[in-house]
This record gives sequence, structure tokens and C-alpha cells, in this order.
Amino acid sequence: MGKEGRLELLVGNMFGGKSTELIRRINRYEVLRKKVTLFKHSFDQRYGTEEVCSHDGLKREAILVNTSQDLERSLPLETEVVGIEEVQFFDSGIVPLCYALSKLGRTVLAAGLLKDFRGELFPFSDGKRNIGDLISMADKIDQFNAYCTYENGQGICGRDAAWIQRFYDSEVAPYDSPTILPGGKEAYAPRCREHFVFYLENRHLRL
Repeated sequence: MGKEGRLELLVGNMFGGKSTELIRRINRYEVLRKKVTLFKHSFDQRYGTEEVCSHDGLKREAILVNTSQDLERSLPLETEVVGIEEVQFFDSGIVPLCYALSKLGRTVLAAGLLKDFRGELFPFSDGKRNIGDLISMADKIDQFNAYCTYENGQGICGRDAAWIQRFYDSEVAPYDSPTILPGGKEAYAPRCREHFVFYLENRHLRL
């Protein structure tokens, strides 16, 4: 019997700590003397090109790739643990690739957004699949929410935030705006159920 592989997903909201936990797990496997390779999609260049960086300052060197095929070609044969940052930016080929790597005995740690700014499961770049297809084949799923930053006269809400709201000039972004749009706290804000503006028939409506 060969080595048993597994797929672990770290999904959730922006500012929820996914990257921090991915780096922590990668570092732990390295302490256990496992051969580790960390990848990130080239679209994610918020903190420089060849590093995975968390919002709280942790950093880890990573290989920059554009597609699931690039990742497969760039993977050293001796790798035992594969880390993937911002998995939602990849094409749908990332789903069968993660499955194949785990079947071959490798541990795959993939971190990414669960929902887009519309509150829908995040689609992969070619639109053929979404993050739910990866969730369905995972051995372990951890969800990382942020805290709601909605402010009222009594201060910041602070409740568990499973949604991310996008804004244009302080207004909620239209439903038909691009799914992927670079930005940080100036464009996105974590929201709880009460304060997220849900979309209905391409218009925003608080439900």
C-alpha cells in the first residue's frame, strides 16, 4: 500500500487569517522534515511577486504560476506537501490536479476565498467550476471568517463575518462588476448577515 495523501482546504473570508494558517501549517510540515513546495497564482501581487504574505506580517517564499498546468509542471518530484495560496484564482483544472496529487500520496494544503463579493461560491477563472467542487473532495475543511467592520453610532459591529462587501466610492458595487478586482480595505469590507447587502436580480437589496 502506498502513502496516503490528503486534501486540506482553508477557505473563508478576506482578512480572516487563511494565509496565516497556511504558512503555519507549511512551516510545521517543514519542521517534521517533509519536502514542501508552496505556490501562489501570479494574479496575487499585493505584497510582491514571489512570497505568500499574511495580513499580520508572516511571509513565506512561493513559486509563482499562472495556471494549474504551470503548477503541475513546476512541482518538484520529491515534494511531499503542496501548498496553494489563493486557489480561487486558478482555472478549473486545479480541481482534478488537487485530486490527483492527493491520490499519489501527497498532502495538498489549499487556501482561498469561499465566496465572492456577491455572496456566491467563488468561481474559478474559466467559470467551469467553483470552490464548491474542491470542497466536495476535501478530507478536511476549515473556515476562516473575519469580523464585521460595519460602523454605527455605537462603534464597530464586530460579529462573525462570512461575507465580503465590495464598494465603489463608498457605494455597494453593482452585481455585474468583475468577479476579480484587486483591492484591500479601501475596496472591501467584511460583513455579518445583518450588514451584508445581498443581491437580488442584479440589484442590491438589504434582506
